Amino acid sequence: MSHLGLARPLSLAMVAALALGACGPKSSGTEGKPAKYGPVVVDGIVDLPALQHLVDTEQARSHEQQEVELARLDDILERKLWTDSGLESALGGPAAADAAFAAHGKALTNKARAIGEQPIVITPAAYVANSSGPTIGQGLFGGILVATLGADGIVSASNDLKDGEHASADPTREAKVSGSLEHMDLAIDATHESGGVTTKLAVKVGVSPCPDASGRFEASAKVDIAVTKTGGSTGQKGTLDIAITGQVDDDAKLESTDAEYRMQWADFANSKGSFVDVSGAIGGAKARSATLDRSGGKQNTSLYADAVTLAALYTVVVKSQVGDAAEKGWQSGRCVILKPSASPGPKGMKPGASSTINAAPRSRIDGRPVGGSVKATLTAGGAAVKPDGSKVKADATFTYTAPDAPDKSGTVSLEARSRRGVAKTSIDFDTKRGAYVASGGTAVKVSGTVADLTAPFSLPGQGKGFTVVYSYTPTSSTGGTYTYTGSGGGVSMAGSGTYQITGSDPVLTLKQNAHGCVNLPGGCSSTANVITLTRTGTEGY
Repeated sequence: MSHLGLARPLSLAMVAALALGACGPKSSGTEGKPAKYGPVVVDGIVDLPALQHLVDTEQARSHEQQEVELARLDDILERKLWTDSGLESALGGPAAADAAFAAHGKALTNKARAIGEQPIVITPAAYVANSSGPTIGQGLFGGILVATLGADGIVSASNDLKDGEHASADPTREAKVSGSLEHMDLAIDATHESGGVTTKLAVKVGVSPCPDASGRFEASAKVDIAVTKTGGSTGQKGTLDIAITGQVDDDAKLESTDAEYRMQWADFANSKGSFVDVSGAIGGAKARSATLDRSGGKQNTSLYADAVTLAALYTVVVKSQVGDAAEKGWQSGRCVILKPSASPGPKGMKPGASSTINAAPRSRIDGRPVGGSVKATLTAGGAAVKPDGSKVKADATFTYTAPDAPDKSGTVSLEARSRRGVAKTSIDFDTKRGAYVASGGTAVKVSGTVADLTAPFSLPGQGKGFTVVYSYTPTSSTGGTYTYTGSGGGVSMAGSGTYQITGSDPVLTLKQNAHGCVNLPGGCSSTANVITLTRTGTEGY
């Protein structure tokens, strides 16, 4: 089981931003005023231009007003159904129904926001008692809130999964999350009872954020809401089912989204009533089709128009937000991997030498080449990469030139973009010379490595029947002072002296002279040793 962490919570106001505010100018003449639309359904036929006018009008509103308007429309529809279904009468009249309706709207909105904004973690978390923001809208609005916030949450939470890893979590007692890099699911099953009314909300969201070879991705959202008199069979049911497809361009940007939807509403008194079934398609911000497929029971023209209207508006909202969530996913690196190679190098390069970088991005889903382009940029150090900052068709080749002095470095950052997503990585080059390996010695044989001749270092030694450790303190790269301690055969020894380093890379000679003693009478004398230092990693020099 893998830990999932939600990248960020979204405010309710941001939900309203979505596609309805993503394009089209704002107009102060429509902000804050309920929209007045022409008939959307005439003689059982959807007037598509009238529906499009409704969508266009909403696009001219501010984000905050869009939010309020969507909730207002949902309130009208669902409260009307409470009356038509007989639920209002069963509760004792309009006053009791209004109170229960308001209480359930607040509870469902709080639940929806708590689910959507709650970080996704393995340990179950409790709902926030009073979420921030207005408590508006009823069941369907709450379900849409979960779908839009949840889509972003499950994608962001799973972007760091490993290849082939499957993760699951129960972020709240009513929410379940599961999936992999390829596909993530969120399921919500919430119930609220108060005022003699039982409201059940079920939401399922599925996002496949990694596009296929053609740049196509898929997602879905389904919201089921049922409101009944507690213990009875009078109330209403509603379902909104949305299937989303999108297209990604060669630069890994969202090019377009389309959605097909179906909404069904039914009201019933003692299991008998009326129903409506509508469907349609939205491409971009345009209503491509809308159909009143079925209706039955008592004729209810206003129910038909409200269902057509809300189905279209909510579909635009959901497809936009889910598309944005998927885009964040494929641009995060979850879908494409880039593991470049550099030869010679990247470490221990000869000053001024060139290295060939091969960058071949591959899909993390099926392992295939993804095409697109790769861009290389020198982001730190020196000396240069060519071409620098220009897109090169994948699989791409670049040339890095190392700094013309030893012990220098440079970093080349690489970014691959294609219809299958984005991958980023970097390569650290340097002209650092390798450590010195110590060998040789006269009476004492020495081994070990020296990483830096200007920093303190130690070398172990082995004599006949004893061991010793030399500890060096450089005053420069060519010499300094040292001490030694050793033991063996029941005696101990210690001493100090100076050392000098001569020669040139890659082979140096360390000569040392010291005065030391052993713990025996008359056991003090002068000592000397000669050690060879051979630098590693000098093949490129």
